[in-house]
Amino acid sequence: MNNEITFEKIMELSGHGQGSIPHTECKKYLRHTHPMLSLDRVADHDFSAGWIHAVRGISCSDPVFAGHFPDAGVYPGTNLNQDVNQVGIVLFIGMTSPLKKEGANEEITAVNAVSSEYGHPVPPGCLLDMAVWATKLEGKKKILLRFETRVRDFPYYSKANKYGLKFEAAIKGSCTLVRAKRSFYDGIWL
Repeated sequence: MNNEITFEKIMELSGHGQGSIPHTECKKYLRHTHPMLSLDRVADHDFSAGWIHAVRGISCSDPVFAGHFPDAGVYPGTNLNQDVNQVGIVLFIGMTSPLKKEGANEEITAVNAVSSEYGHPVPPGCLLDMAVWATKLEGKKKILLRFETRVRDFPYYSKANKYGLKFEAAIKGSCTLVRAKRSFYDGIWL
């Protein structure tokens, strides 16, 4: 499933899918709340085809920049992972479980495994394009995803800068998400 999809392919598909999901609607898919909610909006998606394109603005007012780093702020890689995992959760739920108000907290979606590579640093003021696509869906309980996030309008992904350097995506990799009833976590203080 979707092993041929890439970041570039999702950017081509974006605008021809099932439409955008604004921030307020995105919150219906996620248990996260502010300040941990980091999905600004879904630019486009196709749950039936298993892909999503989301955007995230990195603001200098984000509290992470108070300590990371005062002389040259860089958005932390752990936050990039959290951001892309939230997009993955929206995709997983959208593909497998229509939103429902009743019983929304009966199940928990959790990251089971993640493998990430970091490239281009992300300073304040960037707009991120996040592409996430399903590579394997195991019923409604497990999904394997690939992802890639790039800084919008950064020209040196495909061509070299004046020093001859090209940069990798801000983050790319794969993750596995699982869904389980809250009762399974009994004894883990949830």
